[in-house]
Amino acid sequence: MKSLIICNTGNDSIIKIPLLKDKLNISYEVKELVLNKGEKPLGPTSICIKDNKGYVANSYSNSLSVIDIEGMVEEEVVYVGANPNDLVRYENKIYIVCSESNTVVLYDIEEKRIILDIKVNSWPYNIEISETYKILFITNFQSHNISIIDINTNKVVGELVTLEYPTKIKVSKDGKFLYVCESYMGDRSNGYIEIFSLITLKSLGKIEVGKVPIDIFEDENIIYISNLLDGSIFCIDIGTFKLIKEINIGSMPRGVIKLDNTIYVIDYLKGRLICVDLQNNKTKVITVGKEPNAMTLY
Repeated sequence: MKSLIICNTGNDSIIKIPLLKDKLNISYEVKELVLNKGEKPLGPTSICIKDNKGYVANSYSNSLSVIDIEGMVEEEVVYVGANPNDLVRYENKIYIVCSESNTVVLYDIEEKRIILDIKVNSWPYNIEISETYKILFITNFQSHNISIIDINTNKVVGELVTLEYPTKIKVSKDGKFLYVCESYMGDRSNGYIEIFSLITLKSLGKIEVGKVPIDIFEDENIIYISNLLDGSIFCIDIGTFKLIKEINIGSMPRGVIKLDNTIYVIDYLKGRLICVDLQNNKTKVITVGKEPNAMTLY
């Protein structure tokens, strides 16, 4: 059974919503874990999950929380660096993006200590891994580019130039492409989604989307883009890289996930989970907490 895991930055909590499905209905039961270890406020901003462990980047307290996802139990919290905003686990190590110090911190899970700081560019924001090519991609929000780190050497080996204020990045399911949200945050202009080849690391093109694209979810033939400042979800055909549908959610859509025939969107402004059934066009809204900032499937 799948569950949605949501980070609520504004009230230091992690939400787990099992998706209980039968032939007639989908029911949602919200389970909340309030993070109490460490200095308050914590500000959980992002989460990665592996082997039943959730690793949470706390941007306000400069820390990493470790939780048991199955039992929803907080296990420990450790200091990692200034303003951690995103993270990814690879083998027994966690790579943590620390925006204020312009570094990627390497934390060893077994030794329970930081073993390396990797310098990147200005205000690193999001991190993604290509396990096929053993490289990391980090969006640098203020320098308008993406740092590339070789996992084998833990050194920066290159960068990709983007349009202004890149936010979310996503490696395609087939491992061949990198999707990049280029937000133009603070500008009246719409943002873009740019696609890069992971073989050549060259741009293959871009498409204009809504205002401040902030998250990406890839389905079989469609990528879904949440646009933070115009309340929309853009549906883009992967084959043609053209817009095929726009879904008006309203408010401030942050994270987006599609499972079966339902799109799940967290609303940062109103603290809600919006569930849109694409078959019958029905919508269900669930209160989740203050400032939901990240969501993943478990």
